[in-house]
Amino acid sequence: MRTVLAGDLGGTKCRFALVSADFAVHRVQHVPTVRERGAFLAALDQALTKITSDLPPDCEPPLAAGFGTAGVIPLDGRSIDRAPNLPLDGFPLAKYVEDKFGLTTTLLNDGRASAWGEFLRGHAAGRDPLLCLFFGTGIGIGLIVDGKPFAGGSNAAGEIGHTTFRPGGRRCPCGGLGHFEAYCGGRAITERAAELMGPTTGVSWTVGAVVAVATGIGEQAEAARSILVEAEQAACTLVANACTLLNPGAVVLGGGVLSGWPALHERIVAHVPAATSSAIHQNLKFVSTMGGSDAILWGAAAATRRLFAPAR
Repeated sequence: MRTVLAGDLGGTKCRFALVSADFAVHRVQHVPTVRERGAFLAALDQALTKITSDLPPDCEPPLAAGFGTAGVIPLDGRSIDRAPNLPLDGFPLAKYVEDKFGLTTTLLNDGRASAWGEFLRGHAAGRDPLLCLFFGTGIGIGLIVDGKPFAGGSNAAGEIGHTTFRPGGRRCPCGGLGHFEAYCGGRAITERAAELMGPTTGVSWTVGAVVAVATGIGEQAEAARSILVEAEQAACTLVANACTLLNPGAVVLGGGVLSGWPALHERIVAHVPAATSSAIHQNLKFVSTMGGSDAILWGAAAATRRLFAPAR
């Protein structure tokens, strides 16, 4: 069995595995995302060593490595820039993995990796242009045009979460003010919950917990509802803006925020036709992610050009 080593480097957790040509995911390892670089790299080393050691007889050593990661990948494709949820700003991650594991390594923005994976195998496979929006710790976006991810002039296209929702508004993890991510990113929602409602007992706030509190009565319920109303406005506006700007043939929605708050998916789908022209929405198809985190792994594997047929 031919495979590549693939990774999903997220703001809350990282996931690594071998991906085979039939899109199967093998020998999965999970690593919490810590904010200290040394500890992060130690956990990454341990996970990759477990995956690549003592392979079963039917599994060849991986041909290459590909990682979908939050942040912007510079044109040389060797490091990560502006990754506020990862301790890797400016770190030469590709060279690090190549030196440690002897695998030619490709880095790809995680939104772009997700979109490529969904285009190859998801519910909207083959729909072109295909727009993917993932509401997780931050906001990931990927656009497939002519069968491959759109990268922009400096490989920085797609940071829609860091466009402005409210000028001069709440501070985003990136340091900017009023960005969409500061209102409808998962990290922003849970941090806002801790700020307005205090810490939970023994565990951290999750989006699902905020949604559950919002169904009750009292001051905490009112606070939770105010957080969700603001987040819904931001998420719906962001998707409608993206559809008007990019005119996709289909939109894939996913991410941990939607998993913890399923009603948001329905509200986004209802909002877009009301906020866009008929030319934008009359043939627009909305689907849920098929692969989830697997889609990032599929896209990261595709980026190595060693496993799947090249994009047309």
